[in-house]
Amino acid sequence: MQLWTFEHFVTLIPTVIIMILITFLLSKLLKNKSYKVRMIPFQINAGLLLLSEILKQVISIIKGYDLYHIPLHVCSLFIFLVPLMAFYRGKGEKVIRSLTCTVSLSLCIFMTVYPNLIYSDMSIANFFKDYFEFHTVFFHNLVIFEFMLIIGLNLHSTKGLKHGKYVLIASSIYASIAGIVSQILKTNFSNFYTCNIGPVNDFVNIVKNSLGYGAGQTIYVIILLLLHVAFFYGSYKLYCLLDFLLVKIRSKKQKN
Repeated sequence: MQLWTFEHFVTLIPTVIIMILITFLLSKLLKNKSYKVRMIPFQINAGLLLLSEILKQVISIIKGYDLYHIPLHVCSLFIFLVPLMAFYRGKGEKVIRSLTCTVSLSLCIFMTVYPNLIYSDMSIANFFKDYFEFHTVFFHNLVIFEFMLIIGLNLHSTKGLKHGKYVLIASSIYASIAGIVSQILKTNFSNFYTCNIGPVNDFVNIVKNSLGYGAGQTIYVIILLLLHVAFFYGSYKLYCLLDFLLVKIRSKKQKN
């Protein structure tokens, strides 16, 4: 259970620094621009994300489709949320933004604490050798950049919004679908079929041996579903707190 590898250290940290610098420059350049103009970086980001995913699906089909490539992983949510946030204007727009911010922050937390769970050192090593490995690294880093842009371009306001219930509903729906389909296809979407964390998986196997596979697997899926929902809701609350602190900081700067 290695949280960080040397490969993550020498690639992820420099990449994050570069993304922070780009975000800072864009925040200065677009500071007084209209909402429409400030959305352009998000639209470019969404286009790159969608293009990379389409290529992944096409290549997978050509090679003989791998069920693991069905977009039912947690990070697959970005395929839908990021373009919606970038291009959709209308009823529910602020809810979509809250969901996008919440899930993006969730990934940032994991990438800070346990990047090796998101993508392995082998994905980094094969970045230029295999498109699927390239996509894994590129896709997740693009999402981190998305969250930085949301903060840097001041598009994160939660003032007067009470979107916690939508986070609970959306995360429950996602987790239920991913959990059920994982069992039907015997494919490990978001760890719903087996756990990628060694010690946890060993404990789950002990429970299954004790209670029987059916009962043990059902308990595992239910607990994982609840953990998904709780983590997303916790990320939403953290996102609200972060927004509150950023508003305070900006308010003090304006007064000075």
